[in-house]
Amino acid sequence: MPIYSLLSELDRKVILFTHEKRQRDKKPIPNGALNEEFRAFIVTEGEYILWELEKRKLTEAEVVAHAWLVTSANNISLVFDFKKNNQLSVSSLFDDEHCIGVWQLEHGILKVCFEYHGHSYDINIIANNNRSIHSALQIIDNESAELLKVAPISDPKNGKALID
Repeated sequence: MPIYSLLSELDRKVILFTHEKRQRDKKPIPNGALNEEFRAFIVTEGEYILWELEKRKLTEAEVVAHAWLVTSANNISLVFDFKKNNQLSVSSLFDDEHCIGVWQLEHGILKVCFEYHGHSYDINIIANNNRSIHSALQIIDNESAELLKVAPISDPKNGKALID
Protein backbone atom coordinates (compact mmCIF):
# COMPACT_ATOMS: atom_id res chain seq x y z
CA MET A 1 0.00 0.00 0.00
CA PRO A 2 1.35 3.48 -0.83
CA ILE A 3 2.36 5.77 2.00
CA TYR A 4 0.17 8.69 1.00
CA SER A 5 1.77 11.27 3.29
CA LEU A 6 5.03 10.88 1.35
CA LEU A 7 3.48 11.54 -2.05
CA SER A 8 4.71 14.44 -4.13
CA GLU A 9 2.36 16.88 -5.84
CA LEU A 10 3.01 15.06 -9.13
CA ASP A 11 2.19 11.69 -7.54
CA ARG A 12 -1.11 13.11 -6.28
CA LYS A 13 -1.93 14.50 -9.73
CA VAL A 14 -1.19 11.11 -11.32
CA ILE A 15 -3.50 9.39 -8.81
CA LEU A 16 -6.23 11.98 -9.43
CA PHE A 17 -5.85 11.58 -13.20
CA THR A 18 -5.99 7.80 -12.82
CA HIS A 19 -9.17 8.04 -10.74
CA GLU A 20 -10.82 10.53 -13.13
CA LYS A 21 -9.82 9.17 -16.51
CA ARG A 22 -8.53 5.65 -16.15
CA GLN A 23 -10.34 3.83 -13.39
CA ARG A 24 -13.99 4.53 -13.83
CA ASP A 25 -14.74 1.25 -12.02
CA LYS A 26 -13.59 2.86 -8.70
CA LYS A 27 -10.89 0.26 -7.96
CA PRO A 28 -8.17 1.40 -5.56
CA ILE A 29 -4.83 2.47 -7.02
CA PRO A 30 -2.66 -0.64 -7.42
CA ASN A 31 0.48 -0.80 -5.26
CA GLY A 32 2.80 -0.50 -8.26
CA ALA A 33 0.94 2.46 -9.77
CA LEU A 34 3.20 5.00 -8.09
CA ASN A 35 6.51 3.57 -9.18
CA GLU A 36 8.79 5.87 -11.13
CA GLU A 37 8.39 4.04 -14.44
CA PHE A 38 4.58 4.18 -14.30
CA ARG A 39 4.59 7.87 -13.31
CA ALA A 40 7.05 8.74 -16.10
CA PHE A 41 4.87 6.92 -18.62
CA ILE A 42 1.64 8.59 -17.50
CA VAL A 43 2.93 12.19 -17.41
CA THR A 44 4.24 11.96 -20.98
CA GLU A 45 1.07 10.35 -22.32
CA GLY A 46 -1.18 12.57 -24.44
CA GLU A 47 -4.29 11.85 -22.39
CA TYR A 48 -2.57 13.06 -19.18
CA ILE A 49 -1.24 16.19 -20.88
CA LEU A 50 -4.73 17.06 -22.17
CA TRP A 51 -6.18 16.39 -18.71
CA GLU A 52 -3.63 18.71 -17.10
CA LEU A 53 -4.42 21.45 -19.65
CA GLU A 54 -8.04 21.32 -18.43
CA LYS A 55 -6.85 22.33 -14.95
CA ARG A 56 -5.99 25.77 -13.56
CA LYS A 57 -4.72 27.41 -10.39
CA LEU A 58 -7.12 28.52 -7.69
CA THR A 59 -6.73 31.96 -6.11
CA GLU A 60 -7.19 32.91 -2.47
CA ALA A 61 -9.92 35.41 -3.39
CA GLU A 62 -11.84 32.63 -5.16
CA VAL A 63 -11.39 30.20 -2.26
CA VAL A 64 -12.75 32.50 0.47
CA ALA A 65 -15.48 34.13 -1.65
CA HIS A 66 -18.15 31.54 -0.88
CA ALA A 67 -18.85 28.14 0.65
CA TRP A 68 -18.00 24.97 -1.27
CA LEU A 69 -19.98 21.74 -1.63
CA VAL A 70 -17.78 18.64 -1.49
CA THR A 71 -19.17 15.25 -2.46
CA SER A 72 -17.76 11.76 -2.89
CA ALA A 73 -18.75 8.74 -4.93
CA ASN A 74 -20.04 7.32 -1.62
CA ASN A 75 -22.55 10.20 -1.45
CA ILE A 76 -20.97 11.87 1.55
CA SER A 77 -21.61 15.59 1.20
CA LEU A 78 -19.84 18.27 3.22
CA VAL A 79 -19.78 22.06 3.09
CA PHE A 80 -16.40 23.79 3.37
CA ASP A 81 -16.22 27.41 4.50
CA PHE A 82 -12.69 28.76 3.99
CA LYS A 83 -11.68 31.66 6.24
CA LYS A 84 -9.01 34.25 5.32
CA ASN A 85 -6.81 33.13 8.23
CA ASN A 86 -6.39 29.65 6.66
CA GLN A 87 -8.95 28.16 9.03
CA LEU A 88 -11.63 25.89 7.63
CA SER A 89 -15.11 25.14 8.92
CA VAL A 90 -16.42 21.77 7.75
CA SER A 91 -20.08 20.86 8.20
CA SER A 92 -22.34 18.06 7.09
CA LEU A 93 -24.89 18.97 4.45
CA PHE A 94 -27.57 16.87 6.16
CA ASP A 95 -27.15 17.51 9.88
CA ASP A 96 -25.53 19.83 12.41
CA GLU A 97 -22.19 18.01 12.67
CA HIS A 98 -19.14 20.14 12.09
CA CYS A 99 -15.39 20.36 12.69
CA ILE A 100 -12.50 22.75 12.14
CA GLY A 101 -9.55 22.27 9.81
CA VAL A 102 -6.86 24.20 7.99
CA TRP A 103 -6.19 25.05 4.36
CA GLN A 104 -3.44 26.52 2.20
CA LEU A 105 -2.78 27.21 -1.45
CA GLU A 106 0.38 25.71 -2.94
CA HIS A 107 1.05 26.43 -6.61
CA GLY A 108 -2.69 27.00 -7.11
CA ILE A 109 -3.67 23.66 -5.55
CA LEU A 110 -5.94 23.96 -2.53
CA LYS A 111 -4.71 21.70 0.27
CA VAL A 112 -7.13 20.91 3.09
CA CYS A 113 -6.60 18.95 6.33
CA PHE A 114 -9.13 18.10 9.06
CA GLU A 115 -10.38 15.31 11.31
CA TYR A 116 -14.00 14.21 11.08
CA HIS A 117 -15.79 11.21 12.63
CA GLY A 118 -12.50 9.82 13.96
CA HIS A 119 -10.72 9.92 10.60
CA SER A 120 -7.99 12.17 9.25
CA TYR A 121 -8.59 13.78 5.85
CA ASP A 122 -5.98 15.25 3.51
CA ILE A 123 -7.55 16.73 0.37
CA ASN A 124 -5.95 18.34 -2.69
CA ILE A 125 -8.38 20.34 -4.85
CA ILE A 126 -7.41 21.16 -8.43
CA ALA A 127 -9.55 23.65 -10.32
CA ASN A 128 -11.11 22.92 -13.67
CA ASN A 129 -10.69 25.41 -16.54
CA ASN A 130 -13.95 24.60 -18.31
CA ARG A 131 -16.48 24.62 -15.47
CA SER A 132 -16.68 25.34 -11.77
CA ILE A 133 -17.02 21.73 -10.69
CA HIS A 134 -13.49 20.88 -9.59
CA SER A 135 -11.68 17.62 -8.87
CA ALA A 136 -10.04 16.57 -5.64
CA LEU A 137 -8.01 13.70 -4.30
CA GLN A 138 -9.00 12.73 -0.77
CA ILE A 139 -6.64 10.67 1.36
CA ILE A 140 -8.25 9.11 4.42
CA ASP A 141 -6.11 8.13 7.43
CA ASN A 142 -3.06 8.00 5.14
CA GLU A 143 -4.38 4.62 3.96
CA SER A 144 -6.80 5.09 1.07
CA ALA A 145 -7.50 7.59 -1.69
CA GLU A 146 -10.68 8.53 -3.51
CA LEU A 147 -11.97 11.07 -5.99
CA LEU A 148 -14.13 14.00 -4.85
CA LYS A 149 -16.01 16.66 -6.75
CA VAL A 150 -16.03 20.19 -5.35
CA ALA A 151 -18.22 23.13 -6.41
CA PRO A 152 -18.76 26.67 -5.13
CA ILE A 153 -22.24 27.33 -3.80
CA SER A 154 -24.14 30.59 -3.56
CA ASP A 155 -23.75 32.78 -0.55
CA PRO A 156 -26.11 35.78 -0.37
CA LYS A 157 -23.36 38.14 0.79
CA ASN A 158 -21.04 37.20 -2.11
CA GLY A 159 -23.47 36.75 -4.97
CA LYS A 160 -24.14 33.85 -7.27
CA ALA A 161 -21.60 31.02 -7.69
CA LEU A 162 -20.81 30.07 -11.27
CA ILE A 163 -22.04 26.48 -11.29
CA ASP A 164 -22.55 24.97 -14.74
